[in-house]
Amino acid sequence: MKKEYGDEQVQVMSGTQDWYGKAGRNPLAEPGFTPQLMARIEQAAEERSSGKSGQHQQFGRMAGMGGLVAVLLFGVLLWPSGQWGNSNPMGQLAAIFNQSSGAAAVQPSASPATASSAAPHGLGLYKISAEFELGGLKYYMPLPLDRNKGAAMAVETSAGIVWSLPPPMVDYLKPKYTHNTEPYILYLTPKGHPELSADTARRIYTFPLYAGGAQSYYSLGGLIGAEDYLIFSSSSYSIGEKQKRSIPKLFVMDVRQATEQEIPVPRELLTMDESYQVYKSFMALNPEKSELLVVYYTDDGKGGYTQQNKLYDIATGNVQVLTGKITTEEQERPSMMHYGELTLNSKEPGTIVHYEVNGEQRSTEIGMKTGQQWFYDWWYEEYGVKIDPTSIEN
Repeated sequence: MKKEYGDEQVQVMSGTQDWYGKAGRNPLAEPGFTPQLMARIEQAAEERSSGKSGQHQQFGRMAGMGGLVAVLLFGVLLWPSGQWGNSNPMGQLAAIFNQSSGAAAVQPSASPATASSAAPHGLGLYKISAEFELGGLKYYMPLPLDRNKGAAMAVETSAGIVWSLPPPMVDYLKPKYTHNTEPYILYLTPKGHPELSADTARRIYTFPLYAGGAQSYYSLGGLIGAEDYLIFSSSSYSIGEKQKRSIPKLFVMDVRQATEQEIPVPRELLTMDESYQVYKSFMALNPEKSELLVVYYTDDGKGGYTQQNKLYDIATGNVQVLTGKITTEEQERPSMMHYGELTLNSKEPGTIVHYEVNGEQRSTEIGMKTGQQWFYDWWYEEYGVKIDPTSIEN
């Protein structure tokens, strides 16, 4: 089924639950929420809807964000904070998914007993591993027990596998003071080398630890592999009772420059401001064309939205506005379900965008659904409750 997004009107009915209205504009700012928790919630939701209890592993060009995770992660990064009062919506979310999935809300580390069974042979008793499947090949990243396995990232590029080891964190039990004690680092490992280890990889970029002060830190939001280029999101955050997070930005890095003689230099591509939260805004990467399509919406003054767009040339940074219609289509895409050592072919839903550039029809998958309406629709499909955006307090 295709959907056209031009000048249209959208009306959302108010649901019977109003906890989201008390959340300000950030239903995911509850202390203790992390993108890793969101990943577990998404996995639990998939298992809940499919009735399957096996491990679901996504295959694609993204690490750290995508699909529903991207929607909610963008909510954490962009939506202004509000007051919860005495309610605990994040706890409600976790409880809903835990009822059927058994997913843990927060698991910063594993016990030696579980680590030894989860890690590939040779890791040792006090190591765990994050596992990936990229380009049809399996990779594993050895991690100390004090690292957050859910924060490990790895993507495939033309130069090899680019990956990031989760840095150590402190004050994990005090969410407003949790921060990394070492900088994020990007490594490059040749394709086909199964172990993603700093000992056998090339360090291609080290982020600063501090962002203008001892109480402010840089964070890495996600990685996207785009053939010869790596796209990553980054922002800064400050710790304390009055937490602040900068508006995240997307950067581009030419991984072909990662040689013995040259160090790749990131280049800013765009700032992910609040305009990308409106309605069903999204970002879609077309790696074959080295371009990023950004679709966002503005209020048309009639109770609906007007579609806007920007097409970024990843290689040059040039931007153009497309004049043709942009449509989306829901399609199933191949995926795999993992049950221990058993891997089964499966399918999962995805959204394809169709657009035209200089008379040429192009299509690619939507990887980052940044608009709030994607979340509202998902919530309604899961729980039968429609969220009224006008009831959300600023």
